[in-house]
Order: sequence, then C-alpha cells, then structure tokens
Amino acid sequence: MTETLAHVASPTAVAEAVRQRRIGPVRLYRHTAALTWRIITQVRHNPEPLFLLGIQPILFLLMTTYIYGGQLAGSSHAYLQYEVPGIMGYNAIFATMSGAPALFGDVRRGVFDRFRSMPVARTAPLLARYFGDLLLQMWALVLIMCLGAALGFRIQTHWWNLGWGVLLLAGFSFGLSWLAMAIGLAVKSVETVQMLSFICTIPMAFMSGAFADPKTMPGWLQAFVKLNPVTWLGAAERGLLLGGAVARPVCYTLLSSAVVGLLFAPLAVRGLARNR
Repeated sequence: MTETLAHVASPTAVAEAVRQRRIGPVRLYRHTAALTWRIITQVRHNPEPLFLLGIQPILFLLMTTYIYGGQLAGSSHAYLQYEVPGIMGYNAIFATMSGAPALFGDVRRGVFDRFRSMPVARTAPLLARYFGDLLLQMWALVLIMCLGAALGFRIQTHWWNLGWGVLLLAGFSFGLSWLAMAIGLAVKSVETVQMLSFICTIPMAFMSGAFADPKTMPGWLQAFVKLNPVTWLGAAERGLLLGGAVARPVCYTLLSSAVVGLLFAPLAVRGLARNR
C-alpha cells in the first residue's frame, strides 16, 4: 500500500498522468493566452526586444533608400515605393527567427521543466511564442509604415488592403515560426541558435525579390529566387498596396508557408517533448 501511494505521488507518475489528460480547444486557447501574456509581461519589464526589433528594420530602410535607391531605381522615392513592401517581409523574417534564441533561453532556464507537473497543452508554449513574436513584429511594422509615410511612401490602392497585408504577414510568419522553434529546441548552445537563425534569415531576405527585381539577377540565381517564399510575399504585398497581381503571389506565399509548417512543426513538437 505504501509503495502504491509513493508511486502515485511520485513526480514521474504525476507528469505522466498530466500528459495523458485530454486537452480540449478551449483549454488550449486559455493556456496559449496565459503563456502569451507571460511573454508580453517579460517585454514590459525588459523593453530591449522592442528597441532591437524596431531599430533594425528602420536603419535598414533608411540606408537602402538613400544609399542604394538612386542606383537601383533611379531615385530614392521610386525605390521607396518598391522597397517598403519588401521591408514588411524582411521584418516578418527577422522578428519570427528572433524567437529561436528566446525559446532556447526559456528551455535552458528551466521554464519548461515547470510544465511537467502542470496540465498545460503540449503545443501551448509554442503557439504562445508565435503570438508573442507576432505582436513584436506588429510593433516594428507600425514604425516601418510611419517612417515610410514620412519619407514619401504612399499606398496606391485602398487603405484597408493594408489590413489584408498584415493578415498575410501573420500567415507567413505562422509557417516560418515552426522553423524558428525547431531550431531553438534542437541545438545545445545559444551561439549555434544565433548562427542558424542568421543563416536562415540572410538568404531568405536578400536572395529574393524583396529588394531587387529578380529579372536583373543572373539566371542561376533566378531559379532560387523564384522558389523563395519571400519573393512571393513581397510581390503579394506590392499587389495589395500598390496595385498589380495579388491572387497568384498570395496563394504561393500561403502554400510555401504551409509546406514549411508541415515540415518543421513535428520537429518542433518532438524537440519540446525532449525538453519537457
């Protein structure tokens, strides 16, 4: 009898019982919301991520517009119209991939160890990380659009198309976030996390049509650029904000995001299970 009670009260048995409990959609929502609020609270106490995620795309927007704009588009203003939709995609990549080091830090600080004996849905911490990073991305996007408008960027379609553009960014970021989380949960050092995040960010952002017309690139590079989802994301944002084709680039963007999510979501969930 004593051995049975000891077995039932042991942390391993409790953790196993918790993992076997069924988590419904309502509880998943509540767990995700609570953990997302935890991330927001962390930012409130340490606003450094707001500064870093805000200043980086702003500096890039200023430098590329006034240093390379005349060479690439004939004038800074003309390049600004082409560049701002691309900056929106670049900001989505940068903000989403920054979640990998943050998730790695939570794991190494033992945050996820506390979930072992708590009735928390397995995917709630991952979904909370996505929503937390998405809020930070929206903060940087507001700064980008305000600065772009001050420099002369103008939406040439309807203002409500900006809302559709934001939803497209959120959908793209959802697929990419599983790649970031898989990296954050798979590696063993913060240096490796940062390096892998950098390696993923740079080719996706700059070997794309976000900042330059793919037609001006060498033929061998165009093949990769056309497969890069950021190329289609930038084209979709330009179509929404400036006019032009929308349906095809939007479909390709969402399809590529779904493919990335399907590939890396199982790896992220498996990595979380290893760290629980």
